[in-house]
Amino acid sequence: MRPAKIVAIVIGVLLILISLGFLGSGGFLMWLGGRADSDGFLSVTQNHLSSSGYALASPNVELNFGSGDWLPGGGVVEIRATSSGTTPIFVGIGPSDQVAAYLNGVAYDEVTNLGWFHSSVDLVPHQGGAPASPPGQQAFWAAKQEGSGTQAVQWTVQSGSWTAVLMNADGSAPVSANLRLGARLGFLLPVGIGVTAAGVVLLAVGILLVALGARRSRRPVQPGYPGGPGYVPPQPLYGQSQPPQGQYAPPPYQPPAPPASAGGRQPPATGSGSS
Repeated sequence: MRPAKIVAIVIGVLLILISLGFLGSGGFLMWLGGRADSDGFLSVTQNHLSSSGYALASPNVELNFGSGDWLPGGGVVEIRATSSGTTPIFVGIGPSDQVAAYLNGVAYDEVTNLGWFHSSVDLVPHQGGAPASPPGQQAFWAAKQEGSGTQAVQWTVQSGSWTAVLMNADGSAPVSANLRLGARLGFLLPVGIGVTAAGVVLLAVGILLVALGARRSRRPVQPGYPGGPGYVPPQPLYGQSQPPQGQYAPPPYQPPAPPASAGGRQPPATGSGSS
């Protein structure tokens, strides 16, 4: 096999393997994009949270990539909370240092695990008393929503250290609500389609290279003639003692004629008996 054919086969196999990764990733992104709700939010997790204290707070989240406007379709996080009782609830996202100052000395639970891989929720209790004022009266919230029933806060992702807080709107205890975290990632479906299309192209090119590399080269056929290069003498068919007489088969044997004598007479035939 020629070196060029070997190289074509190797490159083709590599392209096929790469294309499988593209196809898998593209299909997964399209599947995620198709699971978004009518508002374009993809649900990340859903849990029931409750605390005997006055608040439920997330850990500090550090973000250092700038505004979410650079993401196609924008990077928006949604926190949707539904109160388990009749008490209005408050949902807010604010700078971590100011949220920590507001909750300093307050009895609340910090949510350290929302059950990404299991159904349980891990809470770390903080001892203290009641807050000095209701959360809605604070001016540091980057996004907030309060009221009865279901409340949804949508926040555009930006750099900084941020903390999400769930409380009763009047600052009372205990706190109990069903929580759903979602994200609007409008780029999932377009990127998934693009990655899948690239995978299809790579797969087609890889298969073509492998096919070309594995293909046998055809040698030019020389016209054969009896005794010449490329001539293959005819072989007898099965059950026949003599080969078929084709166009290249030698003519049947003819004995040479006896030479003529002087005067144009033929020599007498020699018999076996005496005259």
